[in-house]
Amino acid sequence: MSVTLLLYIIRFLWPVMKNHFLFFLLTLFSVSVFAQAGRDEALAASYLQNGEYDKAAELYRSLWDKNDNAVKFYQPLYKCLLALKKYDDLEKVVKRMIKKDPAPQFSVDMGYLYAQIPNIEKSKEQYEKVLKEMKQNEISIRATAAAFESYRLYDYVLQSYDRGSKIVKDNFYFSFEMAGAALNKGDATTAVKYFLDYIEKYPQNVQLVKNIIQSSAQQEKLLQEMEGQLYVKVQKFSAADEYIDLLTWVYIQNKDFEGALVQMKALDKRKNENGSRVMNIARMALTEGFYDEAIAGLEYVVNKGNSGSLYFQARTELLNCRKEKIQKKLNYTQQDLEGLKNDYLSFINENGRNFRMAQSMKELADLEGFYLYDIKSAMDLCNELIAMGGVSQALKNQTKLSLGDFYLIEGDVWESTLLYAQVDKDEKDSPLGEEARFRNAKLAYYKGDFEWAQTQLDALKSSTSELISNDAINLSVFIIDNLGMDTVETPMQMYAKAELLLYQNKPDEARGTLDTIVYLFPGHALYDDIEYAKAQLYLKKKEVEKAMPLLEDIIKNYKTDLKGDDATFLLAEINEQYLGNKEKAKELYQTIITDYNSSLLVIEARKRFRTLRGDKVSD
Repeated sequence: MSVTLLLYIIRFLWPVMKNHFLFFLLTLFSVSVFAQAGRDEALAASYLQNGEYDKAAELYRSLWDKNDNAVKFYQPLYKCLLALKKYDDLEKVVKRMIKKDPAPQFSVDMGYLYAQIPNIEKSKEQYEKVLKEMKQNEISIRATAAAFESYRLYDYVLQSYDRGSKIVKDNFYFSFEMAGAALNKGDATTAVKYFLDYIEKYPQNVQLVKNIIQSSAQQEKLLQEMEGQLYVKVQKFSAADEYIDLLTWVYIQNKDFEGALVQMKALDKRKNENGSRVMNIARMALTEGFYDEAIAGLEYVVNKGNSGSLYFQARTELLNCRKEKIQKKLNYTQQDLEGLKNDYLSFINENGRNFRMAQSMKELADLEGFYLYDIKSAMDLCNELIAMGGVSQALKNQTKLSLGDFYLIEGDVWESTLLYAQVDKDEKDSPLGEEARFRNAKLAYYKGDFEWAQTQLDALKSSTSELISNDAINLSVFIIDNLGMDTVETPMQMYAKAELLLYQNKPDEARGTLDTIVYLFPGHALYDDIEYAKAQLYLKKKEVEKAMPLLEDIIKNYKTDLKGDDATFLLAEINEQYLGNKEKAKELYQTIITDYNSSLLVIEARKRFRTLRGDKVSD
């Protein structure tokens, strides 16, 4: 379109269009202004982010002036001028802001500005002025505290809430906020004081305090301080259950189950309860591996008498706890085994051989078969339980696995594999079924059928049970490591046979087979495994002094081989449990953590190391 034609159209249409056209021009102008402001704001933000404070300050000052001193532009302008140390300009900006809006934040900004000059006296005067001018309402109190908190001035935060407590006439009203300020300040003592004040006012919110403590970087200090302050309160207010419960929780966090039991026993006696609180602590102790404390707690419940509602359950769990302690510790004695067996028999005879006693009968069978080697008695108990009515199928299948193990110890491989297969079929998609498959794979390994065993182990590596998966991986790696470069299977077959003999409690025959491997195949890659097997053999016979040199040799000469971490861990256990040499044990557990960081033993080694070091809080 030509310019002439455009002018012609405007001339004749102007009387009709002039009002609309003026509106269009005004709109266009407004859009242009807003667009420019938006560009300036984005550019200023970019300068600020890149640390170009002089350019950012210029733009923000312009935006602040044009927008009636809006807070939106005040905050970045304050930051820029502070960074440029243009204190005189900044003081004028803040004064204008205070004149426009007397909110506590701007007055605190002024105090912070004086502190940067630095004019500490003037800064302090300004902060005191803010506190004095705080209005007599909760909104002002919280706004003042928040302003100080924005600069991490936690002492002034505490003063704000302290004055606020007097204003609202409730010393505990802001206790939670004051605890948070003290915690941020790093003052665990004051934080705990206010947390306890808060719980006293709002006992229903105790879990909130627990969550904060558990997630705090100062967890250990807070627990230590809370233990001390709570103990005083418990002594002063003996009837305050919330304090006893909280103190017990602190003990549990610190893994001080003995202290937790003392509190729960006292509460149980005072309230004449059935021992359920004590039993819960005992169960926690058992889960964490504190067997003596767990036993003490369960014995307390049992000693309340057989008329108690928890007597039967406590007696059942007590026997199982003692059995588990034997399974996890090396330093049990024959007297421990015999004493536990007699207690099982006493309990079973007291209640009759019925489905209620099935779990204890299964545990007694395992004790007799795996530790006392009374295989006939163990098998009789298993068969009796399997034939018993009212017993869950899962427990019967667990018993079948034990019975299969006892047949294997007796040398009846056929019956053993049949029982494992039965359980595998019944428990196809459960961890129990996977356990049955692993035992059949281990049986194939014992027989020297390594190819079939490897096939089964490969399938079990992805087991839903971490324990089974780890066992499968370990055995699979062992087979590959020792057969991968050796076309002769005889040494491995002999070693597997020696392991079976050791499992069958035939230590002398096992040692003879191991010695034969060394004689016939000198320098074989199995040498460290043979030494480890011999160490286990001597430990089985309680000949600790013969086991230790073998483990030390593995650590010295075969540290990077498969048994390096196992030997280190076992030697640590010997030092901890047999010799009472905690420093040496701690050193060896730490070696597992640092030198074998991919080992499956790292988690347990770290736990034991921290326990020996005296750490109160675990991950």
